[in-house]
Amino acid sequence: MKVALIHPRLYVKAYDFFPLGLGYIASALEQKSIATSFHDLHKDWMKTSDLVKKISNEEAPDLFALSAMITSLTQTAEICRALKRHFPHSKIVLGGRISVLDPAFIFRHIRTDYIIKGEGEVAIIELIEMLEGKRAPHQVQGLAFRDEAGEIRSNGEAARITDVSDYPIYYRSFDIARYISRRTVQSPNLPSLNMLSARGCPYACTFCNFSKENNHRLRAYGLGLLEEAWDYLREHHGLRHVTFNDDIFTVNPQRLRDVCQSLRDRRLAFSCSTRLDCLDEDMITLLEESGCRYLCLGIESPAAAVAEIIDKKLDLGKCQRNIDLLKKTRMTVNFGFMIGHAGETEETIRETRDFVLKNRVIYSAFFATAFPETKLYDLVRSRIPDEEEYLLKLSTVDLSADYPVNMTAIPKSKLYRLRDGLVADSVLNVLKVRNPAVQYLLHGCFVAYLVFMRRFGLKRAVFKRIFEFLNIVVVKPLISSSE
Repeated sequence: MKVALIHPRLYVKAYDFFPLGLGYIASALEQKSIATSFHDLHKDWMKTSDLVKKISNEEAPDLFALSAMITSLTQTAEICRALKRHFPHSKIVLGGRISVLDPAFIFRHIRTDYIIKGEGEVAIIELIEMLEGKRAPHQVQGLAFRDEAGEIRSNGEAARITDVSDYPIYYRSFDIARYISRRTVQSPNLPSLNMLSARGCPYACTFCNFSKENNHRLRAYGLGLLEEAWDYLREHHGLRHVTFNDDIFTVNPQRLRDVCQSLRDRRLAFSCSTRLDCLDEDMITLLEESGCRYLCLGIESPAAAVAEIIDKKLDLGKCQRNIDLLKKTRMTVNFGFMIGHAGETEETIRETRDFVLKNRVIYSAFFATAFPETKLYDLVRSRIPDEEEYLLKLSTVDLSADYPVNMTAIPKSKLYRLRDGLVADSVLNVLKVRNPAVQYLLHGCFVAYLVFMRRFGLKRAVFKRIFEFLNIVVVKPLISSSE
């Protein structure tokens, strides 16, 4: 049995990252001594035709395993059509976040033989056993397939991995040097790699992947396992910075202390994401002193009416001290916002503007997007005139530029103007621009730039990298010098 692991391209090229999901699947396959090949079309920005040529020069695999996001649906469909045409005897299985879509929708648009919903480390082995005649289709957890009569059958969602440390990524099995990047927004001058220290999130914000799940238990990787990976990557690939993709990095204070101490011992800088209410003064000091360079904090909306709808459960009044403390650190802190949630009005946007100007932070905003299998999607489903068309459109979405469905009573064009004006106002406020004439000129320039980026720039990697470069190299130093 030979398996070809494939990571499709995303809509926007700009970001460099290692596809962790396929890394964990590769671990499960390697433990069973199953031969694999690895094809990262996003990293190589590879055309489907080039993938076919590459595989044609090798022995055709028995199984193609694609891990895809909803935002890569179009390219995933193209890949599967080509694989079926050129390698008709090979089977295809599709997993990753795209599997939350209805199986009928996926089978209608993507020529895959199977879908695995949920965590795939155990399920992929069970599927291979099925292909080898060792078990029946209904015995493969998380599997969706067509039976002999052509009817779609689904085994539900695969059970969660109890101990995630059972499936470490074997970095030696990958050309991992290709993913050690100095071009990340989190750490633009240090060799960096993205990782997970834990899976899951204990919260259930309506827009999030976890919003409809009953089990919110956080599952952490063993510290020894992480240290082994860090030591290998430092010694063999010069790693000096880790970008943690954990949803919330600071949930467990004791584990945070242990992880930070281990990183500090290895002189590894890092970046992470968390919530304002999952911090305190000691944690903020610990993060800074341990080498945290970039901290992402999702506020979404300071307006109480919107926060209640999105179930953020974030009391900003109680978190004001954390905001004040964070602004005094050397860390680059990204206070993230979303605009256009259900319940958003011009009044709530004014509340957001007051919060941003009062705290002198830059308004970094994504547009709220309703993804399938979230509470937000259920909430706004009736606003989507053509659900099929909407789901397909999600594969061409850049959340910092696109607003696929209007969840508000504000015309979309006006919402764009309000958002652009708020970003410009926040930057000028942070930079303490007080001269009215200069304010007017710079405000117009900022808005024009944002309009350009939304319409054209964010669809081109070079513009996105320039945008990130300006944020880190120009905007942040200006902000620091103005404080």
